[in-house]
Amino acid sequence: MNLIMNKEIDEIYAPLLSFVKKRINNREDAEDITQEVFYKFSKAAFDEKSNFKSLLYRIAKNSIIDYYRKKKIYTEEITDFKFSEDEKSPRITNDICTCIFKFIDKLPKEYQDVIEMSEIQDFSQKDIAENLEMNYTTVRSKIQRGRKKLQNLISDCCDIIQNEKGRIVDHKCSNKNCD
Repeated sequence: MNLIMNKEIDEIYAPLLSFVKKRINNREDAEDITQEVFYKFSKAAFDEKSNFKSLLYRIAKNSIIDYYRKKKIYTEEITDFKFSEDEKSPRITNDICTCIFKFIDKLPKEYQDVIEMSEIQDFSQKDIAENLEMNYTTVRSKIQRGRKKLQNLISDCCDIIQNEKGRIVDHKCSNKNCD
């Protein structure tokens, strides 16, 4: 049985690493998270008849969420930022994530995970439904409602300036207390 499982693990490593790399900007972090997934998998109690690939991807999804939650603790608040539609560097992405996490944390719990996975980690709605074991239509509705609630939270605190394509080009914080 172990020989069969080792062969299956060898076959799933590359796709799992690819899954993680799509959601993490740093290759080394993605490799570390993938190794962590296999470590957690080795410690997990599961039925031999269960689909271990599903368990691996669920562990990966949770590890990615943990990665972003840990990362936001160590980042500094952005007081003034500008970016154009041509800038797509990881630094800009990380800066936006840092700022947005404050607002995501203010959302009702039922919207936090789906918005974080959709907007920060760039999961497809179908992948979110699979990973959270929810109906696709429910996930789609939660994302739409969560986006609206997130937009309201941000607009209560900041004036966002967008170009004609809807990309953020500048922001101005109001004098309101946004914490």
